[in-house]
Amino acid sequence: EGVARLFSAEGEPLGVGYLEPKARAALRLYRFDLGPLDSAFFQGRIEAAARRRAGLGPHHRLIHAEADGFPGLVVDRFDRVLLVQVRTRGAWALKDRWLPALRSATGASAALLVPTEYARRAGLELKPRALWGEVPEHLVVEEDGIVFEIPLALAQTKGFYLDQRENRRLFEAEVRPGEAVLDVYSHVGGFALRAARKGARALAVDRDLAALGVLDRAAQKLGVRVDVRSGDAPAVLAALVAEGRRFHRIVLDPPALAKSPRDLPRAKRLFAELLGHAFRLLEPGGRVWVSSCSYYVKEADLLEAARRAGADARTRFRVVRITHQPEDHPWVAQVPETLYLKTLVLEPYPLAP
Repeated sequence: EGVARLFSAEGEPLGVGYLEPKARAALRLYRFDLGPLDSAFFQGRIEAAARRRAGLGPHHRLIHAEADGFPGLVVDRFDRVLLVQVRTRGAWALKDRWLPALRSATGASAALLVPTEYARRAGLELKPRALWGEVPEHLVVEEDGIVFEIPLALAQTKGFYLDQRENRRLFEAEVRPGEAVLDVYSHVGGFALRAARKGARALAVDRDLAALGVLDRAAQKLGVRVDVRSGDAPAVLAALVAEGRRFHRIVLDPPALAKSPRDLPRAKRLFAELLGHAFRLLEPGGRVWVSSCSYYVKEADLLEAARRAGADARTRFRVVRITHQPEDHPWVAQVPETLYLKTLVLEPYPLAP
């Protein structure tokens, strides 16, 4: 295990990477020549990533792993604070080379190491800790005038979903005053708060009380009301159906449901269940926004789940829009796994008698 050079069968140099013989991807390339993997190299990569994100504001994903030429490293920037995910043994082994470069290139005052399941699967027993500087007790995130104060304990586990930023903007643009909006798996309420700001009656559903607390404080600062329900999403949706509730717009944004191919059947069943409830809760002419942040759940899988749900609810639907992750979460054709976020906007209409 360690830094390795790759050559073709003919002896042509192909690149330099980190070899992990027991990993699913045994060799992850950092560069496609035989140059060194030193601090100067990593600083150049970081500066290039920052230039590509110029104009995106102070809160964005700075490094998106392989899509930015950094296998195993993800960095989210929240103004002067960085949240750093190390997902592979190679990225951790090289930290003494890229960490000083990250600090120098960004000028960030603090950086927090955020352990992930990816790291655990790679055999890395990492604990949350400051990589440098003094990390504040709350991560303050401002998005289009909405301020979220996220406790550090929540930031270390779920953070803030930067990848839904453009979808939240699109969603807010189509909400109308007086509509009823349901935000399921709301986390800190990014969709619900925007709907309330437009004059809609918003209900947020999540099982994480800390996240709902962030939502409540953000609503108070914004001067709007968002109702909340804590609980398991399918059970809450079933209860809303039983209560006869109706909504004009429903957001279904669950966490990653398929972290490996074997999880896909269960994920598709859950999406079908969620969509079935959603179709029954919609007002005529309403829309469902359903997202998957799992690479293994493809657009075709979401559509299949929606067709199953539609059949059970005797409902057809139009696909109004399909979106993917924003530009600070780039995806490259040569690395299919870098495309992970898919969102379908569905507009059901009843079948004729």
